[in-house]
Amino acid sequence: MRRGLAMAWRWRVPYWVRVAPGPVGGLVYTLLPALFFVPLESLSVFPDRPRGILVVMWCMSIALGIVVAAGRGLRDEEAIWLVQKGVSPGDAALEDWILDAGLLVIACAYWSAVGALALTSYAPVFKSMLGLFLFTLATSLLARTLAGCLSAWGVRRPSDLTGVAAFLSLAVPLLTVSQSPAVQKAVDWLFPPFLKGVALGTGFHAGEMGAAAEAALQVLLYISVLLAATYWRASRWRPRG
Repeated sequence: MRRGLAMAWRWRVPYWVRVAPGPVGGLVYTLLPALFFVPLESLSVFPDRPRGILVVMWCMSIALGIVVAAGRGLRDEEAIWLVQKGVSPGDAALEDWILDAGLLVIACAYWSAVGALALTSYAPVFKSMLGLFLFTLATSLLARTLAGCLSAWGVRRPSDLTGVAAFLSLAVPLLTVSQSPAVQKAVDWLFPPFLKGVALGTGFHAGEMGAAAEAALQVLLYISVLLAATYWRASRWRPRG
């Protein structure tokens, strides 16, 4: 039996409202873009406002993706009622991912619009908005999918591991700088490509469509593999109760 997206929607909305991101989280993610208008360039950690906004949006995107995925694990023993209704946990996981992706699209569009307004003195609003949207959506979807996959495979704290992977991705280029190009390429493709979202957005904004397309392909392939692994494992799992 399949729930279908209409039924999944009726179940997922209360989850967003009450669990993840919940009322407090929803308010936080709505108000956080106000930071884009703060003079981030005055802080020593940010060389200029555009890069300061990129860092803030990168962290927001990862955090929201993790929160939505890990608010309730895919291997929750309380999900026995789902199985009793004849719904495959794998199908439910895929339907929830689709709906969560829609939520992330809305959040990223809102953040990108606010970010573009904060950068009007640096670039045209529409062009900035599209670049920021591609960057935040790729990043948040990757975080959502990785956390969901880890949960499906029984990792106890998928949100923590996803966060660690995201921040370790910042160090990967430095750790492999002395390695051969083949090793660098292999690590680049094997490790979660959280930096590729940045490359996608900045490449699109700069008109470097080849670099943007390569980054988009890598993110999409990684998400596709994670989704397939999530569906396969969740479909074979059954709660003990």
